[in-house]
Amino acid sequence: MKKLICFFILISIISHQADAQWIAQNSGTNQNLYDIEFLNDKTGWAVGDAGVVIKTTNGGADWINVPNPSIQYGGLMWDIHPVDSEVVYAVAGYDFIMKTSNGGNNWSVLSGRLVSGTAFKSVYFLNRDTGWFLGTNKVFRTFNGGVTLDSFYAPWFTNFEIHFKDVNTGVFCGTGRVFKSTDQGETWFDTNVPVGGSFREFRKLGISNDNVWVVGSSSPVYKSTDYCDTWEIITPGQQIGGIPIYFVNDNTGYIGRSLNNLIKTTNGGFNWYQQQTDPNSQAFISSISFSNDTIGWYSCAIGRIYKTTTGGQLITNVSQIGNEMPHSLGLNQNFPNPFNSQTEILFSIATKGHYTLEIYDTKGNRIQQLLDQFLDPGNYSLNYDAETLSSGVYFYRLSGVQVSSTRKMILLR
Repeated sequence: MKKLICFFILISIISHQADAQWIAQNSGTNQNLYDIEFLNDKTGWAVGDAGVVIKTTNGGADWINVPNPSIQYGGLMWDIHPVDSEVVYAVAGYDFIMKTSNGGNNWSVLSGRLVSGTAFKSVYFLNRDTGWFLGTNKVFRTFNGGVTLDSFYAPWFTNFEIHFKDVNTGVFCGTGRVFKSTDQGETWFDTNVPVGGSFREFRKLGISNDNVWVVGSSSPVYKSTDYCDTWEIITPGQQIGGIPIYFVNDNTGYIGRSLNNLIKTTNGGFNWYQQQTDPNSQAFISSISFSNDTIGWYSCAIGRIYKTTTGGQLITNVSQIGNEMPHSLGLNQNFPNPFNSQTEILFSIATKGHYTLEIYDTKGNRIQQLLDQFLDPGNYSLNYDAETLSSGVYFYRLSGVQVSSTRKMILLR
């Protein structure tokens, strides 16, 4: 047997494509950004402190500053909603609402008070004319693009984000609550998210069809499958926590945390795993937006914006160990097993090609993908952190070049 000469060649899971992670963009500002929204893979907007409104028309490669009148009303821009390439609404402190009908060249002020301790935090439009503005204890509604605004009482003080699925039915989230309206926003009722006696600050709504998700800064993930009529805790015993939550579709979603920590789910929110992000950034993530399943952006404090064209990658490193060439594909038992959070998986590749390493639950549902890349023949080691999984039995499967191998592992908390 050949003597094994050990060496370590660190191969990032994203080694074969440089854009397989979240890449920093030059936003042109160092102000805190609170919302980012994209119409498509080219046109997007972001807003933040000091009246900052920035726009891109090339997918974020370049951002331009958009002059606007918000600075006269305190300049704290909370939310922006581009209806199309021309019509855009935005809200800020001092009960301020503004609108452009020509892509940001000119703005009109729809609402604002020079002295006010309250603010509009969110805006949502179904089309150019029909929309709602969510503020402190109030919801404004318009059916004519803001020419006239109907005002209604919103039964919670600290309100954060509003969404309507049609002209009659909408929801908004606030501190520890999600409220719903079925009469165009005139009246609202508590949907009773099962928070118990705990404090939960729901700042964003994750929405895909009738599925709605919310999460607090230190809380499990709550989900409704009937547009907030009923709720369930889908990560029991796990304080997933986060500020923005965004779902691309019924299965794929993201949660942003402090310290530039981004986590992703591919099974509707039941399991989450951390993304490869900028290790040099400690900024909190404020907002997330995707134009399709793979192209997305998130905004942060101090003007940071990041983009992915692949949906991001899990933080997992695979290292090649040794120069002895295997004769077949081999998947070793993870060690230690059972394990608490971290374990090592060793495997061997005999044929050059594309390989995946995936985690499954006992029902056969894929819950994480640890490896998805092109590998040369050799022996490999992968360090796996199951931080976001609950205790239980799982299976890991190595697949590639028309072969596969599966083993069982046990996670104990």
